[in-house]
Amino acid sequence: MDFPVSKTQFNEHDGMQPTQYDENGIPRGGPAYYPGQPVNAPGDPDSYEGNFDARTGEPLAHMRRRPDGIIGPALMFVDTDLQSATWRGSVLVLAPRSYSPPTVTLNDGFGPSMPFSSVLLDTYKMTAFYRIDIEVRLDVQREKTVEYKVNNEGPTYRFYVPGQTTPWRFCFWSCNGWSLSVSDKEKKELGGDNVVWDDLLAKHNVVPFHVQVCGGDQLYSDKIWNAEIWKPWLAIKDKYVRRDAPFTREMATLADDFYFTHYAKCFFLGKFGESMTTLPITCIIDDHDVWDGIGSYPDYLQNSQVFVQLKEYAFKYWRLYQGHTNQQMARQHGYFGAHGYSWLKQFGPYTAALGPDTRYERSLNQIITPQTYDLMFDRIMRLPLSVKHLVVFLGVPIVYPRLTYIEKTLAGIKSIGLTKISFLAKQKALVNIWGEPELSDDMNDHWTSEVHMEERKQFVLRLQDFARQRNVRVTFVAGDVHCCGAGRFASSSPQLPPERDFRFMPQIVSSAIMNIPPPNLVIRAVHSSAKTYELDRSTDEMMYRLFEQDVNGKAPPNNNTKLLARRNFSSYVENLQNHSMIVNIHVQNENNRGTKAYPINVPALDPSNIA
Repeated sequence: MDFPVSKTQFNEHDGMQPTQYDENGIPRGGPAYYPGQPVNAPGDPDSYEGNFDARTGEPLAHMRRRPDGIIGPALMFVDTDLQSATWRGSVLVLAPRSYSPPTVTLNDGFGPSMPFSSVLLDTYKMTAFYRIDIEVRLDVQREKTVEYKVNNEGPTYRFYVPGQTTPWRFCFWSCNGWSLSVSDKEKKELGGDNVVWDDLLAKHNVVPFHVQVCGGDQLYSDKIWNAEIWKPWLAIKDKYVRRDAPFTREMATLADDFYFTHYAKCFFLGKFGESMTTLPITCIIDDHDVWDGIGSYPDYLQNSQVFVQLKEYAFKYWRLYQGHTNQQMARQHGYFGAHGYSWLKQFGPYTAALGPDTRYERSLNQIITPQTYDLMFDRIMRLPLSVKHLVVFLGVPIVYPRLTYIEKTLAGIKSIGLTKISFLAKQKALVNIWGEPELSDDMNDHWTSEVHMEERKQFVLRLQDFARQRNVRVTFVAGDVHCCGAGRFASSSPQLPPERDFRFMPQIVSSAIMNIPPPNLVIRAVHSSAKTYELDRSTDEMMYRLFEQDVNGKAPPNNNTKLLARRNFSSYVENLQNHSMIVNIHVQNENNRGTKAYPINVPALDPSNIA
């Protein structure tokens, strides 16, 4: 059963109880319930004070990209206003609280604009978050190069916007970080952090992308569970006592500091931070943005005070860094959901992009609430008649091989209580820190998990109905699984070409831009279950044999032609002659230099589609 959660928890409606600070930036509050981690000493690289001057909020030398004390800028694509032919975006900057609110000045070739002013989103200690909304009028027949400055000083940055009648180009990537288990040796063997990032940015410098869709796991926040403060809570044997144990002030202080600092470092010290100055983001969320497997654990954990309230801190900083918003302003900034933060945007007149939030509302038996599905379909049914493609971005693939045999094994481990046997609990590959089977959350995360199959089916059938009524091609794009591939839903009739089949819905799998691919043994096991399945009597699903050749020109390992275990990103270009979508999966070369492209063509849906 679902256990009730205290009314005093930090939740969507009440907001979080903010940590209060004195004039020196020191947290106020009574003693913590548990003795825990000592206060971070200055210089701790994982603390605010290890990266910012605690007195002024100025970034320390290793955090600076600009000569002033501003962190950023980070560009986000907000939407296209088709009525006024206006590109809308936002710029996020972090600045010391003593600074005047920043401004942004644009120059799209017709001289500098008037300064765009900022809105204060939030503060943490001596640092303030500012959002600056910007607009660019779209030319009819040409793309624009737009230059901009923060406070009309410092570096000049540039980004690119398409014309009203020119094609949109966007890219997709996921998993921008390393799992905690990856060794330095393994990172070095893959060429380090930036092989695929360098290739993406090199391509952007030649033929610029207009948007980068960040497909989840933009950073890896699992490290938060390494803190000593959780040990007394984890040591509680009775799961229901652990569920009801309080989330203390000390825990809140650590969470606030961790997510603020972890984001600042991961977003602004690497290639991702560099890319955000020139290539606007739009972000969906996956588990590691919060922590591994969030939403896919048993109810006693999901509804525990610690999980519920820690999740709010993770989403607070997801909203700020990835969404350029806060809890109070999220709806006016275009995010929707019964509780979460889904979005729908126009990539110009012909392509709409849907980013469902598959984490905030997730439970063991549900990915998205019925109320949010209704809000979602209400919005897409009102898309402009010009739209030819709806691209649905998901953290986890919706067309993917079944993993039921692993699920059944894990269910057997739980059912006979093996997680309570001490010698087994010490095997990290089998049991996680919460005493649950280690792979259980990964299995439950998948749309093809048994507990989610009916929800998945209904989601796809509603999208089929939308495609049929509105004559729009639906395409899925997802990451998470650290490999790449492609599959599709389609009508069971072999005589029906994709151009006339509203049930034809391709799925592009593109992951990871940085993290380590799974071992070939794992890919082989998944590959062996990549068969043709039946969604219903009219629809089947399958994975394509996209990789007849590996990047080296040879057959892929174990002849696994449907999934390739190499780092990658994907790109998408509108073909305005026939309204198809040209897709390429760019896969890291074996010599750790550049990528090889695997092309896919997604046809538009012909008006004479067959029901």
